[in-house]
Amino acid sequence: MTAAGAKLKATDRGANLGAKLPGMQLTERDLEILEFINTFGFCAMPQLEARFGWSKPRNYQIVKRLLSANLLIHEKILHARHGIYRLTRKGAGYTELPALSRITLSSYNHSLAVTDVYLYLRQKYPKAEWMSEREMVMDKYAAGLGKSGHLPDGILYLSSPGKKDQKIAVEVELRSKGKARLESIIKWYTSQFDFAEVWYFCPQVVANAVKGSMGEQRSKFIKVFSLKEIAS
Repeated sequence: MTAAGAKLKATDRGANLGAKLPGMQLTERDLEILEFINTFGFCAMPQLEARFGWSKPRNYQIVKRLLSANLLIHEKILHARHGIYRLTRKGAGYTELPALSRITLSSYNHSLAVTDVYLYLRQKYPKAEWMSEREMVMDKYAAGLGKSGHLPDGILYLSSPGKKDQKIAVEVELRSKGKARLESIIKWYTSQFDFAEVWYFCPQVVANAVKGSMGEQRSKFIKVFSLKEIAS
């Protein structure tokens, strides 16, 4: 599965590149935008700006082009927040994932936070690859495993010269889970030997709860970061 914002497999990208739509022709950049948005399901304009280095007015000119071709949908979820962009079924046809069918208030806040964490990690580890929860779900269905079982919000694949590649589970928690549920997830992670570490990104009050459920031994395996670190 491709990493977020990375190029599609050469055969898939080559098949879509140059596809002619009424009044436009898809470019490499267009396909990267569609892939990035659909990897997370949806995103807001500031996230597109951060990912692709856009500024006004060019940002809205690019998005308007994709909206006009019926590849994107723009929706306002909360009055005081940025609207979000997600793919139409037609737009999703140029990516590896289906279009997101609906957005709940809880998924809205959480998904935007996950995308912000990804953008932070991408900047800090530019050579790393990322697998989103949506990609993991598709892989599980493709393997005939269904939807059961815990999945992290993302997996970061780190590689360093002369060192063993690391697979990092990334969790973004905006609210405290029940103590039993949180301890169950942490216990599950300690049995997953393919993960080098688990990184939690949370508001400080939630971070304190996660740390309280870890224990001394698990603190070497599970790292907890405040979401304030991303904004700083």
